[in-house]
Amino acid sequence: MPTYDDARAMAVLFYEAYKVQISDSNEAFRKAAESAAKAHPMLGMSEGVLIDELIKDLQESYSTTLTMSSLLKSDDSTHIPWLKQRKGESKWPLWRRYERYLRERKKWSPKIIQSLDETTDTILELLEDPKDTSRSYDRRGVVVGYVQSGKTANFTGLINKSFDAGFKLIIVLTGMHKNLRSQTQLRLDEEVLGYETSKELIQLPVGNNSSLIGVSTLPGEKYIDLGTLTSRDDNGDFNRAIAKKINVHPGAQRFLLVVKKNASVLKSILSYFRDDSPLSKFNPEVNRKTINNVPLLIIDDECDQASINTTNVVNENGEVSEEYDPTTINRLIRETYITFEQRAYVGYTATPFANIFIHDKAVHPQYGPELFPKDFILSLPKPSNYIGPAEVFGLNRDDDGSLALVRPIRYYASFVPPKHKSDHRVLSLPESLIESIYAFILSTTIRRLRGQKAAHNSMLIHVTRFKDVQNSVYDKVKDCFYIIKQRIRRGESGNNEVLNALYDLWQKDYIKTTRNLDNDPKKPLYMPSWDEIQKELMATTESIDIKKINGSSKDVLDYKKHSSTGLNVIAIGGDKLSRGLTLEGLTISYYLRASEMYDTLMQMGRWFGYRDGYLDLCRIYTTKELTSWFQHISSAFEELRDELQYMEARGKTPEDFGLKVQTHPVMDITSQIKMRASTMQKLSYSASVSETTVFELDNNKVKTNFEATDRFIASLGESIPKANSKHFFFENVPSEKIINYLSEYETAKTAPRANSKNLRSYIQKSNEYGELISWTVVLMNVGEQTNNYIGGYLVGDGVKRHPTGSPTGKDVSVKRLLSGTHEYLDFSDEQIKQLTMLEQEFAEIEKKNGKFRKGYKSKEIRSRLRKSTNGLMLVYSISHKDEDGNNTFPEFITNKPIGLGLVFPESKNDDIKIDYRVNNVYMELGDEEEDDERYE
Repeated sequence: MPTYDDARAMAVLFYEAYKVQISDSNEAFRKAAESAAKAHPMLGMSEGVLIDELIKDLQESYSTTLTMSSLLKSDDSTHIPWLKQRKGESKWPLWRRYERYLRERKKWSPKIIQSLDETTDTILELLEDPKDTSRSYDRRGVVVGYVQSGKTANFTGLINKSFDAGFKLIIVLTGMHKNLRSQTQLRLDEEVLGYETSKELIQLPVGNNSSLIGVSTLPGEKYIDLGTLTSRDDNGDFNRAIAKKINVHPGAQRFLLVVKKNASVLKSILSYFRDDSPLSKFNPEVNRKTINNVPLLIIDDECDQASINTTNVVNENGEVSEEYDPTTINRLIRETYITFEQRAYVGYTATPFANIFIHDKAVHPQYGPELFPKDFILSLPKPSNYIGPAEVFGLNRDDDGSLALVRPIRYYASFVPPKHKSDHRVLSLPESLIESIYAFILSTTIRRLRGQKAAHNSMLIHVTRFKDVQNSVYDKVKDCFYIIKQRIRRGESGNNEVLNALYDLWQKDYIKTTRNLDNDPKKPLYMPSWDEIQKELMATTESIDIKKINGSSKDVLDYKKHSSTGLNVIAIGGDKLSRGLTLEGLTISYYLRASEMYDTLMQMGRWFGYRDGYLDLCRIYTTKELTSWFQHISSAFEELRDELQYMEARGKTPEDFGLKVQTHPVMDITSQIKMRASTMQKLSYSASVSETTVFELDNNKVKTNFEATDRFIASLGESIPKANSKHFFFENVPSEKIINYLSEYETAKTAPRANSKNLRSYIQKSNEYGELISWTVVLMNVGEQTNNYIGGYLVGDGVKRHPTGSPTGKDVSVKRLLSGTHEYLDFSDEQIKQLTMLEQEFAEIEKKNGKFRKGYKSKEIRSRLRKSTNGLMLVYSISHKDEDGNNTFPEFITNKPIGLGLVFPESKNDDIKIDYRVNNVYMELGDEEEDDERYE
């Protein structure tokens, strides 16, 4: 009997046909749904209901958009393009059934599947043809995704296609914990192998259909013969003794191995393939055993973790040492890798900082080259429904200017202070943690009332790295939750403080947040009444488990076992919860754990991902300091991705483009030992905007900056009127005046990029090359007219900006200073005309290929339309109040704070720098960390 999934799949096919003929997409949706409904009359649903459901499904599927991917690739003349010639030779059975699985079982949007198809084709094309065994080859690259964004789906697609194309052996390197390895194996069992692995059943006996799962269970699909030497069991990692008992070796059959980055496991793999395999032969050319005609693909998940060589590769003269000693995991990966004559390595990460600091020229005679991504760096596109760092910590704002999902908290000395030891004991839970538990109960209850009773709901409590302290937190949370359940069981009897607290939180927080995030009038978010919520509370609390996820606990997050009922869980842990491990339906996060490294901190943010239908119910309880750090990291990530897209347009490669990462005054980009092949340099402001968004709460400094601005504007003479503008324009201002002004105007110490000293030195250096010699200065006349004079000009009260947090408590941060098209205020009529044409060009490209990354278009406009001789400075007076009349600056700040925005054209020179951490590639163009058993 046909299912709803069959009707939905057919509706998609009808829509693909109708959209070519019908310009109105809604009409095409309706016609496709009607046609599919007529073809499936036996579903047990009335035709009208079925049509409505199919239309809704189609609208949701086709409403997702994506940014463009970015690709830097080498110009290696030995690489032979091959995929397009091979595409028509095979039916690609593994990929086709995976694609169908995503469409029919996971209900993926056709656009997302299309993007996955295109990006995996791009990666596969950058590898060599695995069927060409007439030569040796080595192809290495990195794929940059987003935290919790679908990187696993991408490498799963790549694995399926790679087996179809002819790769004989694929080794997937997962994280360092066995539960993450098991989780990855389970996923690949379903979406690649198609059968359930176990230690007892390493290979599927022919005809044993009881073990078929996932892709093999789709109607009409058959089991496809793929071998494995690992299983989904917690201890199902590679075992050399078991592998030696298998009669079939990689080469005769396609094999998939899923292994953790563990020294003993990797040693066993190396020994098995070099010593046990009958295909291993001594190769006198390299003086070691190698395997020929067994093309190998290594997929390195979280490739910035453990895989990086952290020992120094250069000597005192700055040259690569011939006999440096790599760290253990890195060495074993490289030794296994170079054992195969036809090989490819593809790393996946959301935090590529450590990878781009790998020395690209380091080669060891025994272990081979470092894992630098010499052949390509691919940045995956971002779907419009993905909620990432930029969205959580920058875009989603309540009407009072606060971050919509973030609830600020502070450290409590009696709980877990910022600095504590492994024997610290928790005395009590802070009110903010108790409130977060209430929030989890409410979010789970509302999801149930929205018809999502079988959905998973998770809460993360991550406050310490020490296992014993986690256990102490677990005990207190368990006791607290027991009391909460008892109060809910009693209902309205007496003065019920739990029900009162839940009601207050629902009324003051949930109603407001849902309203502010409800931006789709066609599909309004359902917020149940308090009576409905109260009736459901007992069922919710009774369904919630509390688990500690660390090395001293046997608790596991088994979402698969609860797929039909949903798992509602409060997970308390540390490092095991901080990288790779997926928390399904994560709604509430309570996070105090501070890391002063970009990559570690970002990976700890398990709250990023897809929250379709319940984003408004998500909350992040964390400190203001951590919020400001996440905001800075988000900016650094977005800048790195923008730079990749920008440099792709200029044909740059991984080897001739020095990747750069914005620094922070407190945090490190990654661990210092991972940055040994890097150094501090000063990089260009070319084709960028630098704006002051951090203001120190120092009345003397604010006064000094105001007075310096007053003198500066007065020195510029008469302003030049500009049609349809109320601002004051000063043209042909010599750079000497700008430099002198920046000598008097002092930016905040915590603003490393918008730094007056760096800006000044950049302009001075530019002048030596005949750049930035002439400026337009615009005094912005914004806000209500008051008695506010700057340089003799009456300007408004100033721009009104909501504060976004303070890294130190001694300053105020705002998200942006510039608005809308401010950076084009100095454009001539001809430049405006060119701008319009360029925007039309961008629109056509986006319509065809997907959206550009945020910031790319602005950078292109600066590059194409601005002369390198001319700069633009925007001068802002900033109001003490935000749009709602609340204080942005405290009363003791008596003068108006002055903000600056500098718009730079593209520079033709690379000698003008600001402080960045750079890798050795950029510089040329001008022991494994021990685990502590106390930790996760």
